[in-house]
Amino acid sequence: MNSGLEWGVLALYLAGSILQAAYVVGRRERAYRVGLLLLRMGFGVHSLAILAAWKAWGVFPAVGLGQSLSVAAWGLMGALLIYNLRSQVRILPALVGPLCVAALMAAAWSAPPAVPPRALRSLWVTVHVICLMHGYGLLALTFLGSLLYLVQEARLRAGRLDGLSERLPSLARLDGLIAKTLVVGFGFMTLGMIAGMVYAQLTLGSYWQWSPKEVWALITWLLYAALLHVRLVSGWRGRRGAWLSVAAFAALLFTFLGAGLLFGGYHSFHSLTHWGGSLR
Repeated sequence: MNSGLEWGVLALYLAGSILQAAYVVGRRERAYRVGLLLLRMGFGVHSLAILAAWKAWGVFPAVGLGQSLSVAAWGLMGALLIYNLRSQVRILPALVGPLCVAALMAAAWSAPPAVPPRALRSLWVTVHVICLMHGYGLLALTFLGSLLYLVQEARLRAGRLDGLSERLPSLARLDGLIAKTLVVGFGFMTLGMIAGMVYAQLTLGSYWQWSPKEVWALITWLLYAALLHVRLVSGWRGRRGAWLSVAAFAALLFTFLGAGLLFGGYHSFHSLTHWGGSLR
């Protein structure tokens, strides 16, 4: 991506995150509004940077670890801002902002990506990546909501009604956050996986290759399907559902980062040039 735009995005996300932290600590309404504006501006510049890289590379810029981390931060920030339009959980920007900053800093320190093969210039690849990244972003909000739910529920059970408890959203609001982001995030993740399967069939001749990352993607999908089922059917809307959400997100993180770094296969962050040559 354009380095100038990247540093601009990082500066805006960092400034917005600092103001959001100031709001959480000091309850300053102006800090919240200005911080949210900076995060929105950062997301706009981030989108421009991705579009510029897309035009320059000819493929959607999610090639290699660095670009994937940047696009993941973009998906997470987009998920936050879209959710925030209708259902504000005001502590969320103070949590999401630093995560995006950390992802962009890690992306900046990552090795530059390899030249992408022409086979990646596919609408199916673009749909696959965009749906997965926004789905992962929404499911990250599910995870954060679950963590906040567990903290707030434990403090209320212990009778610790101090300043932190007052700053945290109510259990009902947190449960609403979990429910909404889970349903939409699971839908985006499913669409992304379907698009990837169609692309694999068109390019490799098989919908499913059973690579390590595909196996972990299936495990992650099954965990979130189970979470959605127990919430809708069995009524797991409290602590049990929150813990299952945490476990599912741990699997998601391993699918996205661990499987791509530790294992081989055509989804590996290290093997693009190896398999890409055969797809040119």
